[in-house]
Amino acid sequence: MTTRGVVTAVYATGGLNGHHVQTPGTGGEFDPGAHDASEAIVVHSPDTVGTVRPGQHVEVTGAVVEYHGQTRISVRADGLRVLDEPAEAVKPAVVGCPAEEAEREDLEGMLLDPAGEFVITDNDDLNRYGEIGLAAGTTPLVQPTAVGAPGSPEAAAQAADNEAHGVLLDDGATTDYGSFANAAIPLPYLSRETPMRIGAPVDFVAPVVLSYSFDAWRLQPT
Repeated sequence: MTTRGVVTAVYATGGLNGHHVQTPGTGGEFDPGAHDASEAIVVHSPDTVGTVRPGQHVEVTGAVVEYHGQTRISVRADGLRVLDEPAEAVKPAVVGCPAEEAEREDLEGMLLDPAGEFVITDNDDLNRYGEIGLAAGTTPLVQPTAVGAPGSPEAAAQAADNEAHGVLLDDGATTDYGSFANAAIPLPYLSRETPMRIGAPVDFVAPVVLSYSFDAWRLQPT
């Protein structure tokens, strides 16, 4: 497949080895209910990721595959071409956390400016994979078995609610910070000023990209 787009995010280090491209001029204010297909795709390309930068207009050619549930195009060294012709800039889509799976699919890979309130609901994997669990709204998610016995309708309803309102804030890498080899690498997001406590509100100060891997929807920094 050959496609063209504007580079929105680049992950040249950390193990993702790719970048995102999106249709020129897309994003901004729009109605998620009237949006029925993603305008972006992940480009997996260890050979070319070090040669692109956000804002470039590119043409990529490669095989389209599903990898851990995310659609991506695999591009070899000769499959990338930086275009001279101008392209309208991509705007972050101003959208709240979509509750339905189909709505998230329609935004997969796109540049987002998350709207609405978010709080930290899980910090267990921050020390391991640089991930923070977020909940859309003002309260953390609730364990399903805190509201009903395992297998009960109440527990199932809470699990479905958690699925609709939860998303991971990732760090644009696959680094295992818990391994001895990576012990000296500072953890993302965490500092003395930002302890990342459960229930703390989250303010997005820069756009993110919506991605999917390892059975979870993720917001990746650009």
